[in-house]
Amino acid sequence: MRDAIRLLHINLFDQLPDPATAMTDFRYPDDCQSNEDIADFWAIRLDNGDLERREQVAFENWQAKDANNVRLLMRARQTWRSMEIAVADEPVSASKTPEPKKTPEPKEVDLEGIRADLERLGALEGGQGRLPGMRSAKRRLRPKLAAAIAVMIIGLFVLGGLRPDPDLIAASDASAIAEIHQLADGSQVWMEPGTRLAIDYSASSRDIVVLDGGIYIQVAHDSTRPLRVRLNDITAQAVGTAFGASKWGGHARVEVSEGVVDLRESEGGLRLAQLSAGRAAWQGSKGDMRYGMRDTDRIAGWRNGRWMVNDMPLEELIARISPLLPGQNFIIDPRMGEISVTGNFDLGKPDSAMAALMAAYDLENRAYPGGFHLISKK
Repeated sequence: MRDAIRLLHINLFDQLPDPATAMTDFRYPDDCQSNEDIADFWAIRLDNGDLERREQVAFENWQAKDANNVRLLMRARQTWRSMEIAVADEPVSASKTPEPKKTPEPKEVDLEGIRADLERLGALEGGQGRLPGMRSAKRRLRPKLAAAIAVMIIGLFVLGGLRPDPDLIAASDASAIAEIHQLADGSQVWMEPGTRLAIDYSASSRDIVVLDGGIYIQVAHDSTRPLRVRLNDITAQAVGTAFGASKWGGHARVEVSEGVVDLRESEGGLRLAQLSAGRAAWQGSKGDMRYGMRDTDRIAGWRNGRWMVNDMPLEELIARISPLLPGQNFIIDPRMGEISVTGNFDLGKPDSAMAALMAAYDLENRAYPGGFHLISKK
């Protein structure tokens, strides 16, 4: 039966125009110039979630056209999943006659080396090695930068004074991921570095507010007291399951690895969606809800010492990295618009992660008094 369906796809494909130029109303990006490029495109698209109907037709026709395309796709998916943005540490030569009481000079980051690695991995926007389908980092500028920065700095101080005191705080270093926090009901929580939680348990309720940060929680089953995790204006509710929840840089995100989680409005409790294992939901830059698929073995991958991000807003990723860089408060230049990042980063090397981001998107990190750092285009 499967062979018959495959032959049907092949016969149908012979009657269609070339897939790179016309396929129903589907069009490949301009940088898809070969089957290898198209394989890279589908590897990225499949990792982002379910295909639309027109994409599914295009994808099936492309596979049917050449038996070698399946092999190209498997290799592209393997490459994409193992893609890693890394920085090669530059060795520092030891002095033959070290001077006592002299502070050693810090290691310099090899930005040219970073650029070479990123270009090879296809992460540099606009570079020859850029993988087809990657979102461009170029956006139109917005005016009144100085006023916007001033408002954001003032907002940081105001919000700092208004936020409730946390009941649990994770250490601001990579060791935080190894600690398992036992809650009163038997639930277990893992926390990203710098995470702050407010916890309110009673005889009739189990409530957790993520003030800042990210958690992975294995919920002890209790059908009479659903556990609720609040993130911004949405709430993830479960009676016994396992899922990740985070709020970094104001971006709320829920990813389910086991069981079922109800996603609800925090005010009113109206259900927005029911997420089963492998499903994810997150808020866009304007607060709109978005949904997609995630590999369950990659959910809360930070527990293994790595952030594995897929099309994540730049400000969300930098908010995750910043607790590991004490004394630095990062502000994103509002003129840049939206920049999305996909890659694999080591929690133990936050400086390297920041340097790779700056190189990948041609950004600069300018320091200001008070520990503030402005991330902007060069």
